[in-house]
Amino acid sequence: MKASAKAGLEQFLTYRLHTLNKLTERGISERYHDKLGVTLPEARVIASVGSFGPFSIMELARHANLDKSQASRAAEALIKQGLVRREPSAEDGRVVLVSLTAEGRALYRKVMPIARKWNDDLFECLDEQEKLAFGHALDKIIHTMTAREE
Repeated sequence: MKASAKAGLEQFLTYRLHTLNKLTERGISERYHDKLGVTLPEARVIASVGSFGPFSIMELARHANLDKSQASRAAEALIKQGLVRREPSAEDGRVVLVSLTAEGRALYRKVMPIARKWNDDLFECLDEQEKLAFGHALDKIIHTMTAREE
């Protein structure tokens, strides 16, 4: 899509992505809070550690798409609730990793279906061809932007 020189802010990709992000975060945040009593950052920590962890806080922030302070605060809140624990890294004793407790793994099994349902609901308005094209376009943009940062 080629934007005209007279296109307003609402046509810029970054503006549209930010708008979409805010709308989707608000919706999923409400679901996590209403159904599980956790915040969106806490749910992202649970989902990330449950899917890929254990992590250091820096790795966690990157995987959960949170800034370091958000990841740290969410992990601390989850530690206080007994859902996440700190443990020393086997490879580097200076590094502390966060991992799920048994209760955290049980919560993980509740977080993921909510995330999957929300994701499915978001794409409900698109047909299969549109879903594939949209996914391909996003992958291409992300790959290009990632390559530029390297």
